[in-house]
Amino acid sequence: MKIALIGSVSSTYYALDALIRSGVQVVCALGVDESLADSICDYRNIRRLAVDAGIPYLPFVKVSEPEVKRFLLRYQPDMLWVIGISQLVPKELIDIAPAGGVGFHPTMLPKGRGRAPVAWTILLDQPAAANLFFLTDEPDAGDIIIQREVPRTPNDYSFELIERTNLVLAEMIKELAPAIKSGDIPRTPQDHSQATHYAKRIPADGLINWTNTTEQVYRLIRAAGKPYPGAFTYSAGKKIIIWKAQPVADYSRKNTEPGTIIAMNEQNHPVVATGDSAICLTEMLADDPHCADVSLVPGMVLTNQL
Repeated sequence: MKIALIGSVSSTYYALDALIRSGVQVVCALGVDESLADSICDYRNIRRLAVDAGIPYLPFVKVSEPEVKRFLLRYQPDMLWVIGISQLVPKELIDIAPAGGVGFHPTMLPKGRGRAPVAWTILLDQPAAANLFFLTDEPDAGDIIIQREVPRTPNDYSFELIERTNLVLAEMIKELAPAIKSGDIPRTPQDHSQATHYAKRIPADGLINWTNTTEQVYRLIRAAGKPYPGAFTYSAGKKIIIWKAQPVADYSRKNTEPGTIIAMNEQNHPVVATGDSAICLTEMLADDPHCADVSLVPGMVLTNQL
């Protein structure tokens, strides 16, 4: 079974590395050009990994470029793996591979189909999983090849959950390698009646509403954090990105306005009132190249507008 792989995020890299280490025949690899790296969350270039393994590699800006089709036709893959690309891969590319296309999704399918699965998993406190499945016209709805639960903790940030999911993905591929080589790949239909769907998220969705509970604010900070654009707030006309935080369990908000900085802790981190308690902001960045730090003091109010 000859595999072609398309993608440009960390899960793409882990998948390609696992395929190579497992002795699966990868005939070519393709990824989004490095010039677009800043526009792709969790971008990771697979060029060096592919080249070092002797695998032909093609960078592209748009997967619909004619050269992408010519490249795939040149190497005649049996299966096309699409892992970590936000562009829609045309059906005519998938049809090049007689055994079909394979995708990856990090939720407990059929639950959590759709966009921004890692962020939604944290925001909604849902189980995490890793899946390889056959591509169909409906996103994330194809027969499952292999599914494994990914361990979660109540304090996971997105980057931590992504890393743990990638490790499970690599292990799944190693387990599946004999079946890939033989072409006898398992498939289990999804129960579509149990499907749920996640909506697209945009950077503006990271805006913190301080009237929410501490738990809600904490989940947003963890979900929107690296490699995503970050949760944010405003102070004195500046946008402030909150990368990390810690709930404060022993604070009674009383009549304090949500968003008010009520104290600085021993590490000089601001403690902010929320809708029901407080949260300590332990890592921040002013979203301004001319501002090296964030100067916050008790009494200041963080808001959801400039």
